[in-house]
Amino acid sequence: MSAPPASSPGPFRLIPVVLVSTLLFGLLGSTVWLVVRVEALKSANTAMGASLDKVLGEVTRMRLEQSAGIQGPQGLLAKLRTYAPLLASSRITEPDFRSAQNEMESILVAFASLGTDAWGPIMARLAELRGDKDFDEVRWLFRAARRVDPKACIPLLQEVLLGRRLPSPRLRWQAAELLIDLDQQLAQNLLRQILVTETHRGVDPNRAQAYNGDLPDKAAMAQTGFSNFVLWYVRSGDPKMDETLLMVLGRAEHDVITIQECLKVLADRKCTRAVDQIQRIFKNPPQQNPVLLKHCVDALYKIQGEAARPFLEEAMRTTDVQSIADHIKHVLGIGN
Repeated sequence: MSAPPASSPGPFRLIPVVLVSTLLFGLLGSTVWLVVRVEALKSANTAMGASLDKVLGEVTRMRLEQSAGIQGPQGLLAKLRTYAPLLASSRITEPDFRSAQNEMESILVAFASLGTDAWGPIMARLAELRGDKDFDEVRWLFRAARRVDPKACIPLLQEVLLGRRLPSPRLRWQAAELLIDLDQQLAQNLLRQILVTETHRGVDPNRAQAYNGDLPDKAAMAQTGFSNFVLWYVRSGDPKMDETLLMVLGRAEHDVITIQECLKVLADRKCTRAVDQIQRIFKNPPQQNPVLLKHCVDALYKIQGEAARPFLEEAMRTTDVQSIADHIKHVLGIGN
């Protein structure tokens, strides 16, 4: 006997399928509409924010020009000259300092509202100043230039960082900070170049030849505080950081503080390639400095952990400096 033919679904059985399909298509259409609507609102919000910023800049500029009694960029430059030294004074009270900060931010907002029209006056004012004597005003002019034309500001900051314009160690560090934000890769390359070619004693001409550039002005040399270049270099996030800092460690002409900064960074990065070099520095330090030797101990243990124990125990037995022996005991947990 043959099997009975399968019964076809009745029309009422198809109703749930049709309803589900209709609901799914409806939800899909609603989702697409919502996404489009959200993007449109975002664009409108961005445009509205830009318009409000423009209005704020114009109103702020008019207020500052009126209080300065001078129209246009010259009025803003006059206000900047007034407030720049206040933000560097140690005698200003905290409320006055906050007030000066707010006013300086208003000045920068007003400069941004002028756009590239303010670039020429800012550059003209910078040409009248010296990097060493006029540091406070110059550093704020850098920030005004950045607000006015970030792209044009990059070559200016590059020349300052390399010590070829407005020579001053402190301005070079200011330029490093701004350049990292504007062009991180360029900042990495330039700061690496400085660490390769310079020390607190000056420029190594042989090393500098590889970069085919003018040497920094002597006034730009950081005879004290060269370690600040290491700090800004680390903040730049250079992918070649380990090999660059290892190179710095290998140069005997670097000052102790610069070496210590490199030790701390390499330890934090747990750079195993640094171990042999750190051990050599501990055995033959550039000068007998207990602080430097303690940094070596800390770096070795941070990088190697318990694997550093044999070297450190031997160092503890052979050192003539009791404070170093005590520090090694503390690091290794001996006697605790």
